[in-house]
Amino acid sequence: MTGVLICTHGNSATELLKSAEMICGKQDNCQTVKFEMGEELDELLNDLDQKIGLLSNSIICLTDLKGGTPFNMLIKLVEKYPNMEIITGVNIPMLLELFINRSQVSSSKLIDMIVEAGKTGIYRYCKDSSLVEDEEF
Repeated sequence: MTGVLICTHGNSATELLKSAEMICGKQDNCQTVKFEMGEELDELLNDLDQKIGLLSNSIICLTDLKGGTPFNMLIKLVEKYPNMEIITGVNIPMLLELFINRSQVSSSKLIDMIVEAGKTGIYRYCKDSSLVEDEEF
């Protein structure tokens, strides 16, 4: 089963995981890391390294922002963990797609599915617009 690491600014990694688990159940082989204001970069890097070490060989890391500190610190660990993928913009639809399918499809297909779920999970509801008949809820 693909290992999952969620790393974000503040507590959102832990809260995203809790929310996803409310929907699809408790998840094994999953870790979270929070980056707190004022935290030393070496401390974050060590925490990431330790948590990644607890996961299986194939790892998908989800972060909040491309170019943010969690993303940048994970980039530093790619050489040490060559089977690690990093995806930014983490949201609940991405996590659900990942958790539901991570033991059933290849990593490359799973990554495509996660990215697509993240994109399609964004929706703007407009009460004044007419609904398209084939729109799903």
